[in-house]
Amino acid sequence: MTASPTPSSARAAGKAQSRLKLIEAAATAIYRNGLRGATIGEIQAISGLSRGMINLHFNSKENLLLAVAEHLASQYEAHMAAALEGAGEAPQAQLKALFRADLDPLVLNARDVAIWFSFRAEGHATPAFQAQINTRGGGFAQILGGVCAALTPGEDGNPRFATLALMSLAEGLWTDFHVNPDRFDRDEALAMCFYVAERLFPGRFSA
Repeated sequence: MTASPTPSSARAAGKAQSRLKLIEAAATAIYRNGLRGATIGEIQAISGLSRGMINLHFNSKENLLLAVAEHLASQYEAHMAAALEGAGEAPQAQLKALFRADLDPLVLNARDVAIWFSFRAEGHATPAFQAQINTRGGGFAQILGGVCAALTPGEDGNPRFATLALMSLAEGLWTDFHVNPDRFDRDEALAMCFYVAERLFPGRFSA
């Protein structure tokens, strides 16, 4: 028999649900109007929650916006980690899985990409935002770096160069999707990733 939730656990679950609802509402407001145009009033209207709830959970609009950036970053890194885990032990299979995951509509979609670029536009002015959107310092960089290191063994290998090259390629593809969503071809983008990887890891990666 499953135990009934205690009042304290029910309250905690309710608070977590309200917090997530505010984060999702703020994300929608950013998508519609950009970071500066995401007003407290609009976030209230989208979420159906009061300004008092925003203050209770986040104390300020900036903290709420930071929570959106943290939430997106966490979702992205979890998505990539799951792709890596499901790919098995072979580095080539892992890299292919990471390429496919990075182009997956679950993360590469108009809403989330627009939000990412909104944060990037303000990152220079808000260091806390920069820490979340800096791809070189995030969990994905570590995941990709580990795979590149496995594909470039020995003293002649340069996994850092390979990692930065592939991250730059991914950044460019996301930018292309953001600017040209109607003309972006995911299959073509994946083929580009494979093409570059074959040249970075000759004899160790093949499409």
